[in-house]
Amino acid sequence: MNNRAIVFTDVNTAEIVDKGEIPVLQGNEVKVKTLFSTVSCGTEKANITAHPSLAPDKGENVVFPRQLGYSSSGIVEEVGENVKTVKPGDRVVMYWSTHSEYNILGEDKVIKIENETISMQEAAVAFITTFPMAAIRKTKLELGESVLIMGLGLLGQLAIKLARLAGAVPIVAVD
Repeated sequence: MNNRAIVFTDVNTAEIVDKGEIPVLQGNEVKVKTLFSTVSCGTEKANITAHPSLAPDKGENVVFPRQLGYSSSGIVEEVGENVKTVKPGDRVVMYWSTHSEYNILGEDKVIKIENETISMQEAAVAFITTFPMAAIRKTKLELGESVLIMGLGLLGQLAIKLARLAGAVPIVAVD
């Protein structure tokens, strides 16, 4: 069975590309059929547009083709012989995945979705949520402290929600 993926072949240009045969799983790997994959409007957009001040590989160093992605959800289709935490048929969140029909990931890169009320669309943004959550935790925000959130994209919106849950007052957000 072949795998297909969204590959950015040039600035602002994406194509569905045949990535060839899906490899045989190693002992700790999981094969997941991707159902939803999230495109980050920050980092990924900067990479897709080769934005000179935002892309990790700046200006002339931006190399195409490139395959991006990092937060998605799907259904486990197959597991390696040493995998213990998921089994075929499980709904999972994947992180450091790609925008591919199938992702082959280490067991440590998939998390079983235990709560059936969480949709696969919602699950696809779970990993992205960890970025603003890490910021809130690292700052040790406490009840009644003020917070400034700069940027109101996806991560900024999530940071506002998490700051509110942490008890921040006031929450000032600018874009």
